Formats: sequence, structure tokens, C-alpha cells
Amino acid sequence: MGHWQYAVSIARVKEVLKPIPSVRMPRVASFVRGLFNLRGQVMPLLDTKDRLGLVEETPAPAGKARVVVVDAPGGSFGLMVDEVLEVLRCDESALQVPHTISDLPTARFVESVLDLDGRLVFILNLDRIVEGLVEGSGGRAAGV
Repeated sequence: MGHWQYAVSIARVKEVLKPIPSVRMPRVASFVRGLFNLRGQVMPLLDTKDRLGLVEETPAPAGKARVVVVDAPGGSFGLMVDEVLEVLRCDESALQVPHTISDLPTARFVESVLDLDGRLVFILNLDRIVEGLVEGSGGRAAGV
């Protein structure tokens, strides 16, 4: 996603997929791409760039976009990302709370920052990313 790098805890990642078709839902937030079916489980697909307010950033490298399926309160969901670079292990002591970025629009989605020899990786708070999606739907649709 541009020159920014983001990560999520591997403990919450179920799998990484190539982009898959989704069905757009009416009257949902712009960052909700729609619903997709993964082996019989229907879940929301979120556009990570849109959710983080980075839609103006550079486009994804051709053919590298992925869907990262993660667990969150209320169930699993997919995160559309530009690419998956690597899987890292780090000590929790290496994670820093980003007090100095609290004024940035995306700060509420960042729970910590990892400094990898000058390369900063922002660790996302998945619970905040899905805020508002796991509450009751408020209505039901009649048969199809």
C-alpha cells in the first residue's frame, strides 16, 4: 500500500488467497468490498486501503494483490491488500506504542510499530478495523 508497510498478528491469520470474487452489498461503508464465500463460509471482504484512508496511494503491483483471511470478534473476514511481503517473528519487546502519530487519520487502526533496521512496519489493530461490522444488521431481507 504505497510506501507504507502494515502487518497483522500471525496468530489471527487463517490463510492468504489470490483475489476472489465478491458480491457488493447495498448501503454499506465504502471500505466493504462485499461478501465472499470461502468453502461454505460467507464473510465480508474489506478494502484495507480504503479503510485506512490510503485510496490515493500508488496502485498495487500487478498480480500481487492478495486476500488475507483473519479472525476477529464476530467471525472471520478478508482483508484486500496490495501484496504480502513476508512472515516475520519478533519479540513483543520490539513493538513500540506509536504515541507520536496519534494525530494521523489512520492512528486509531495502529496498535504498535516495529522498527526493522530503519524500515517501519505498522501493526494493525484488527478489532478496530472491523468496528461497526460485527454489530447486529438492524434488518432482514425477504426471500430471494
